[in-house]
Amino acid sequence: MGKRRLLPLTETSIKLIDGDRGFNYPNKKDFSKNDHCLFLDSSNLTKNGFDFSSKVFISESKDHAMGKGKLQRSDLVMNTRGTLGNIGYYTENIPYENMRINSGMLLIRGGVEYDQNFLYGFFRSKLFFSQVENIMSGSVQKQLPVWIFNFIRVPKLDITTQQKIASVLSALDAKIEINNKINAELEQMAKTLYDFWFVQFDFPDANGKPYKSCGGKMIWNNELKKEIPQGWEVKKLSSIFEFQKGVEPGSAEYLETKINENCIKFFRVGDIEGESSVWVDSKNKKYVNVEKRDVIVTFDGSVGKLGFGLNGAFSGGLRKIYDKNKKFDNSLVYFIFRDERIISTIHKYATGSILLHASGAIDHLVIPFNDVKYSEFQKNIKPIFDQMVCNKQENQELSSLRDWLLPMLMNGQVEVA
Repeated sequence: MGKRRLLPLTETSIKLIDGDRGFNYPNKKDFSKNDHCLFLDSSNLTKNGFDFSSKVFISESKDHAMGKGKLQRSDLVMNTRGTLGNIGYYTENIPYENMRINSGMLLIRGGVEYDQNFLYGFFRSKLFFSQVENIMSGSVQKQLPVWIFNFIRVPKLDITTQQKIASVLSALDAKIEINNKINAELEQMAKTLYDFWFVQFDFPDANGKPYKSCGGKMIWNNELKKEIPQGWEVKKLSSIFEFQKGVEPGSAEYLETKINENCIKFFRVGDIEGESSVWVDSKNKKYVNVEKRDVIVTFDGSVGKLGFGLNGAFSGGLRKIYDKNKKFDNSLVYFIFRDERIISTIHKYATGSILLHASGAIDHLVIPFNDVKYSEFQKNIKPIFDQMVCNKQENQELSSLRDWLLPMLMNGQVEVA
C-alpha cells in the first residue's frame, strides 16, 4: 500500500465556477421567502451538507438575468468566505430545481474521469485542506481564494477505485442523514406541542381538555398586545435564564490539531451545528465551557440560530443559555428559543450594518409565563430532546470516523476490497 499519485487539478476536467458578481447581482429588495430560484448563502452549508433551515429566493426573471453560478445536479458547492470547509452536494434528493450560489461560494463540477461522490469526499478531506494550509502558509484562513485551486493536486485513481472509496463514505453519510431526518421530525413534533400549549394556549386544563378552545378565561395583556390565560404573567427571559457569553481568544490562538491533553474544541458562530475545525489550549486562557446538553444561541453575525450537542469552549459571538435556579431543563430552554416570536425579537433588536450584534435584544425577550404549565411541558419534551442530543452525538462520532478514514483512503494507506 503506497501513497496515491496526485495530479494537478488544472490537468483534470474538473471545472470550478465562481459566483456571479455582475450588474444583475441581487440585493435585499430582490429577495423573497418563496419564489423561483433558491439563492444560497454561507448559512446553507455545513460540514455535512446543505442546511435549508433559513433560505431566500429570487424571481425567475432575476435568475435568467444572472450569468454564472447556476447549479446543475451533482454539483458541489463550497464556501470561499466565512466558515471554510462547509460543502454541499446537489443530489437528486435536494427538493429545489433552481439554485444559485452567492459571490462567496464556488461550484465544483467533476469531469468524466472523476466520480462526484469521490470528489465530495476529497474536498472534505485533510488531503485537500492540508494543501490549502501549506499554500496559505499554515494560517487559519477566513477566505479561500479561487487561485489556490491552481496549486491543488487530486488523487489519480481509476473510476472503480473511486467508487469503492465513495461507497464507504456514502454509507457513513447516509447514517448521518438518517439521524438528521429523525431529529428534524422529533423537533417538529416537540415544536408543534410547544405551539399548542404556549402560542394557541390549548394546554390541557384541569379536565384534560384544550384550555382556550374549551372556554378557558383569557385576559388582555398590554405588554404582549394579546390575550393570555387568566393567572399567567409576563416575564423577561433574562429574569429566568442566564445568557453566558463566550470568550474569544483571537485567531492567533486557534490550533489546527490537538497538540496536548489541554486542547479542547472551539466553537464559533459558524460552528453552531456542532462541527468545529479548530482547537484551543485551555491552559493559555480561561474559556467558557459547553457540554452536549447545553443550548447555545448565536448573538453575532447570523443571529438567533440554535445549537446543542457541542463539547468544548465557545466564542464571544455565542451565548450559553440555562436556568439560573436550575429548575428548568435545557430541553425547555431549547424549545422556548425555537419560538418564532423569540427569534423575530432577536432579529428586530439586532444592530450593525455589516455584522449584526443582538445582545441588546436580551432585555426585550419576554414570554407569557406559568410555572406549573412550563414544568408539565418539560416532562413531555425532555425525552425528545435527550434523543435529539443522542443522535447528534452519534453523528459527531460518525463524522470523526469519516474524517479519520478519509485521508487514509485518499492516500492509499487503507484499501477498499
